[in-house]
Amino acid sequence: MPDAPSEPEKYSIDEMMSRLTAPASEDSSKGELVTRADGSQAMRVRKRKRRSSQPIKERAERNRRVRMVQVSAALILLLLAGVAIAAGVVYANSKPFRENLVAKIAQSTGAETDLNTFRMNPRTANSGKLTLNWPQGNVLETLNLRGLSAEIFPASFLGKAFSGEQIKVDEASLTLRLPSPGELKRATPASQGSLPIRFHRYRTPVFNLTLAGNDGPLLRLNRAEATFSQETVAGKPQLSLYRGDLALPGWPKLRMDRALIEFRDGQTDIIGMRLMHGSEDTGALSLSGRIAPYTADRSSSLDVGLENFQLSGLIGPDFANLISGRVDSIPSAKSNYLSFQPHPDSSPALEVAFSVSPLSGIEIRSLPFLVTLSHLLDEDDWFEKPLFDSDATGVLRRENGIISLHNLNLESKGRLILRGDLSVSANQALTGQLRVGLPDSMIPKTSPLKTIVTPAADGYEWFTLKISGTPAAPVDNFKELAGQTAKSPQAAPDTSEGSSFEELTRPDR
Repeated sequence: MPDAPSEPEKYSIDEMMSRLTAPASEDSSKGELVTRADGSQAMRVRKRKRRSSQPIKERAERNRRVRMVQVSAALILLLLAGVAIAAGVVYANSKPFRENLVAKIAQSTGAETDLNTFRMNPRTANSGKLTLNWPQGNVLETLNLRGLSAEIFPASFLGKAFSGEQIKVDEASLTLRLPSPGELKRATPASQGSLPIRFHRYRTPVFNLTLAGNDGPLLRLNRAEATFSQETVAGKPQLSLYRGDLALPGWPKLRMDRALIEFRDGQTDIIGMRLMHGSEDTGALSLSGRIAPYTADRSSSLDVGLENFQLSGLIGPDFANLISGRVDSIPSAKSNYLSFQPHPDSSPALEVAFSVSPLSGIEIRSLPFLVTLSHLLDEDDWFEKPLFDSDATGVLRRENGIISLHNLNLESKGRLILRGDLSVSANQALTGQLRVGLPDSMIPKTSPLKTIVTPAADGYEWFTLKISGTPAAPVDNFKELAGQTAKSPQAAPDTSEGSSFEELTRPDR
């Protein structure tokens, strides 16, 4: 509701006369009632004097002046910073700065340095190409970097160190070699104290690695992703690799899945390296251990593990024409290693004890006697390509171009046992010996096989074959063994109907 009016709307004549004749109020703040010449009345109010001091306005004025000084100072500082940055950029792109940077790289790496098309802005430093070359006493030979982009700290313009978060490289190619004893490892003296080039990480999506030998590359890794960390939690430089194609002379094609490598005191620790078959994404060959590249008289050895790995990835496609399957490594005190010495005449030696992987099998095929067994044992096609899926073990060895499968023990209970050795030389010559065991109950007394097997032992009858030829065209002496037995006086002629033993063992069947 609206407030009640302070004055009544109507006055009586007595009230109006009383108000006109009332004395003026003593309250000077309300003014004095005066009568003008024309008879009208008004309130005269004493004029107030303006104060000489006004704190609020003075405070606002003072704040305004302070802000103006601050803004002016900021603008001056920005101008000076801009001038300093411009001067720094000009200096950073000058010849003296570039020569100083090349000297810092050489001091940090110990290599002869060639830096091309270098340019620098306030945020990054860029170069078209950087080449590093080390003396013959160093395991590092050459590093070529193309398309470098460094995220730099501002102190890099004027400080003693050229530093930043990371350097990205479009493509890096590193060549290693077997170092020459007694030769220099560095082209420049080592840096005292901290390195003048300091970045946390170096990354490239394309990393190529070559280990050079006297007669050609000993190892090639192509198109891997690489990250090199100068300082890690453990305080050691660390190299991480991901993917890439791995090529070793005389070996099947392999692929790098991932690897983690640390460097310390002239030694290389392979924390873990996982390799895969060249054409598959399942199964793995793992390596771990320490390499000492500067001790030519001491062998370096890496632990080897297999997990659901194709035998063809280790023995090659030619040998895999005879035996194939997926295998796992099994614990062995004398096997499961890759050893080598860091000198040109050394040949790497790989030895792994293996067993057939679960849900897989080892298959034997292409040996001539298998077809004959199939005919002699009721035309059972299984014997042409027997598959051993539960009990199959052996030891694989590679050295000096020779691939061997030792202590083979392939068993399919109640059907067939194969035991022995197979080897393929560098010129593809196949040699070996296999003992073949067949259940006594499977061989009829009138079967021609009775003429070549030994008396039953532990429910199996045995005969021994010599293997020769090549993996592409293997040969066994089953026919000769059968012929010699047939000429023996103890061997009675088979007068039963059907094919003769000689006909069954004829190679053209």
